[in-house]
Amino acid sequence: MLVARSVEELREALASLDSSKGKEGGLVPTMGALHEGHGALMRVARQSTAWVAATIFVNPLQFNRLDDLARYPRREEEDFRLLQEHGVDLVFAPNPEAVFPHDWAAPDLDLNGLDLPWEGAFRPGHFKGVATVVSRLLDLIPCTYLYMGLKDYQQCLVVERLLHLRKAMLGLPGPAMVQVPTVRDADGLALSSRNLLLVPDQLARAKGIARTWSWMKAHGQGLEPEVLIERALERLTAEGLRNEYLALVRDGSLDPWKRGDGAPRALYAGWLDEVRLIDNESLPIP
Repeated sequence: MLVARSVEELREALASLDSSKGKEGGLVPTMGALHEGHGALMRVARQSTAWVAATIFVNPLQFNRLDDLARYPRREEEDFRLLQEHGVDLVFAPNPEAVFPHDWAAPDLDLNGLDLPWEGAFRPGHFKGVATVVSRLLDLIPCTYLYMGLKDYQQCLVVERLLHLRKAMLGLPGPAMVQVPTVRDADGLALSSRNLLLVPDQLARAKGIARTWSWMKAHGQGLEPEVLIERALERLTAEGLRNEYLALVRDGSLDPWKRGDGAPRALYAGWLDEVRLIDNESLPIP
């Protein structure tokens, strides 16, 4: 596995991969603290491209709180081991100065309002930071496919918008995005790097999110959306979570869901003590 920490090393590594394996490659962008959810991205990428690159970069632009940036788990040695086990050909693990040099100017990205509601309302500037770093990484690592986890549902919509902008408005070639389903543990808890910050008692309470999804699937057909949300929030509070939002949207968008739109997608964010968790789930109710 090739390791690059500077743009110069990255260019040399990409040239080596192009000459030895071909030009069709896949990119798995991560912030490290890898888990089996990332492993699923790597496996899908490994099956469909000639080479796979992954990034480990804790992007400061997408954190609206400095304490959250400082607390984000970092464990590079374990991450490199997992990347190698999954057959990743190249890992780019730069410092912020390598990604955002002083003479670099951030692009002006019109995200069509996808960055504003729900997660965007509670983390102002977060999705602008995500779109900026993904755009920068695509400049540095030209690829055929970009692999994203559906656990970050709103982020997937924002990155889809970014890829459209790069192709249609900026005239830049871009990859196709492949969305990989959320990976969950045996109790339904969505795997997340932030789970590393939870002690066993908190992990047990975090599984209340999955129990709430199960309850919503079982009871959603007979309740109006507003009532379903209200009762689900009550259950989440009883599970020990401090709720920020729970929304029902039309799957594939952020538009409010109404009966007749097909199965809705539920979006959730809440706190377990000092750890913030997000999740989403498709609910098979008409």
